[in-house]
Amino acid sequence: MNFLKNNYMRFFLLTLAFSLVFPLLSQSTEWTESKRKKGITVLIRPFSGSSIDEFLGKTEVEANIAQVVAILTDPSSCKNLYHECKELTTLSGNEQKSIVYIRNGAPWPVNDRDAILDRGFEQNQKTFTTTMKMKKTESQTKPVPSGVTRMDSFEGVWRITPTSAGKLKIEYQAHFEPGGSVPQSVINLVLTDTPYETLLNLKKLVEEGKHKDTKFDWIKEKPESN
Repeated sequence: MNFLKNNYMRFFLLTLAFSLVFPLLSQSTEWTESKRKKGITVLIRPFSGSSIDEFLGKTEVEANIAQVVAILTDPSSCKNLYHECKELTTLSGNEQKSIVYIRNGAPWPVNDRDAILDRGFEQNQKTFTTTMKMKKTESQTKPVPSGVTRMDSFEGVWRITPTSAGKLKIEYQAHFEPGGSVPQSVINLVLTDTPYETLLNLKKLVEEGKHKDTKFDWIKEKPESN
């Protein structure tokens, strides 16, 4: 009888363990490569609770951290950096922490999309990795223009990481819910074209020396190794 009880208990515990672990494994999704060209890699993966994938763009540049931050925060970055950007306005705050308005174009007959974002920078003092985080707020400080649909959600991050080779690894990762009705074909283009074209523009701006001499008192550069 004790033998049966012990076997039953082992079976119960094993079943319980699988029931707890399996959902976690099923939610663990790997990135799938969507595009690789000109030193830029774009990856996508399913996003929990959404029918729209998350994207991640990667590349490397020869630049200082401050130069990349300056390019990201430059008011002219709407037309020079961000793919399909029609307007990027700082509503309040400063370069380190601010509330910004962004409007992106969309192919006809799809409405442009806009959002008001909380944007802020952080830097790890040990690794010097610098991040710019963006998240949609519920602020209504700028009304929705006619013919524009406000996105239901947007959350993204830029990661700037110094490498041992003296370059910067740049990562642009984001997920959004566009709101309204958008054809899947358009969403698929956005998921690949947005990170790819934006990072391509970033590489070009760095090569042109845009903001090369910019400094920020809140950003530390990784010391050069001897």
